[in-house]
Amino acid sequence: MHDELSNAGPAAVSGTPSAGGAGPTVSPLRFAGYHQPIDRPAETEISEVGRGTPGGEYLRRFWHPIIMSSQIGERPQAIRILGEDLVIYRDLSGDIGLLHKHCAHRGASLEFGIIAEHGIRCCYHGWMFGNDGTILETPGEPASSPHKDKFCQGAYPTVEYKGLVFAYFGPQALTPAFPILDTMDMSDNDMVPYLIHSPCNWVQVSENSMDPFHVSFLHTRVAGAQFSEVFAELPLIAYHPSKHGFFYTNARRVGEFIWVRVHDHFPPNFSQNGAIFESVEKVRYFGRPGLTRWIVPVDDTNTLVIAWRHFNDRDDPHHQGKPENVGLEKTDFYGQSRHRSLEERQRSPGDYDAWTSQGPITSHAREHLATTDKGVAMLRTRLREEIRNLANGIEPPQWQPSAAGHVPTYAGDTILRIPHTSGDDTQLIRDVSQKIADAYIQTEHLPDEARRAEIAQRLASLNVGDVGVLNPAHGKVFEFRPIE
Repeated sequence: MHDELSNAGPAAVSGTPSAGGAGPTVSPLRFAGYHQPIDRPAETEISEVGRGTPGGEYLRRFWHPIIMSSQIGERPQAIRILGEDLVIYRDLSGDIGLLHKHCAHRGASLEFGIIAEHGIRCCYHGWMFGNDGTILETPGEPASSPHKDKFCQGAYPTVEYKGLVFAYFGPQALTPAFPILDTMDMSDNDMVPYLIHSPCNWVQVSENSMDPFHVSFLHTRVAGAQFSEVFAELPLIAYHPSKHGFFYTNARRVGEFIWVRVHDHFPPNFSQNGAIFESVEKVRYFGRPGLTRWIVPVDDTNTLVIAWRHFNDRDDPHHQGKPENVGLEKTDFYGQSRHRSLEERQRSPGDYDAWTSQGPITSHAREHLATTDKGVAMLRTRLREEIRNLANGIEPPQWQPSAAGHVPTYAGDTILRIPHTSGDDTQLIRDVSQKIADAYIQTEHLPDEARRAEIAQRLASLNVGDVGVLNPAHGKVFEFRPIE
């Protein structure tokens, strides 16, 4: 198996023994462009998404969001997902159809089809298809024609939920239940969908969420604080297995407070962040995520980020989030799309610039992963395992609801007032982080409101002093200041 955490680069070996006579001295080459390997191909196992490829078959075992409801107008719309050319439409009854783009009769595009009460009619010869791909009419054929019973138009089932349309692209007999996550049904919470295109492979977009250390550098140290100044300190990270993937605790000290930020990542392509604009101002228990997101392949070299931004008074008390700035090709936090000038992006690059600049499909063989890349290595290993299991006839595990009826997740923020002690502060922070993770796991079976209350009860005793005191060292309200 490819070792994700060791990729040796070119080195010069001199004949001079090292100190102690252990052998020749090894040192990096200088100006070594010529000596770099010419051919470092992309790893196809997890990056290819077409039907019949190992990765493509794996992805087809899950529901994926594919478009925002607001994008579907009065006419059929051509889209491309998982390397397949499709047409999506809302028929006159209000139901959504997702069909192969080219008509099963002679191949004309259903992008030019005529939407009917229940289905769509091809413009070329009038063949009529139901939303499930059934051929309903073949008007130029005799009544005895067998075509309606022998053939069909390729079609996929869809579910529309709170402004997003999801589809399942796998074998019909294996269609899983549509999963409702706990964060898809929270009280007093507005969910605003967005969709942004990235011209690169889905893996390099998706694994960004398993790389917590990039936040301290890309978003804070390198070009100024893009979110909160408190991100500048390197976090203490611990990865935890969950029922459906991973979550990790991302812990920092901010003055007398310990801030533990939790992120979800469920294979193949789902993630949730903590609050987008967190100021670490006062004690909070089990804040919920700022976004709920899928990374959906268009094809091998194009990707859609499809998500909901969450807006509520609990997790954004200062109303720094701007729902009016969320939608098609845009969201209300920094650096997620190409819609800035090249000069702006070079002066202060964001996530979009980091993952797309790796190229259409990056080569893992040219990387040199380090200790900060543990999460990325874990994710790649998990994807390979599940892809290979499927190739051997073992279906990937599906997301299952708890007794509360929703799939439990963990992402969000907990902030506790725990001042420095005379002991090892790093170990204190790690211990607090573990207690928070334990509380999240042990309450995952509860409904949302009951879970919040139980977590608060379990963690309240960890606070030292008045929990109503504001943190004087908290990060300032969001103010982006690029390096001059």
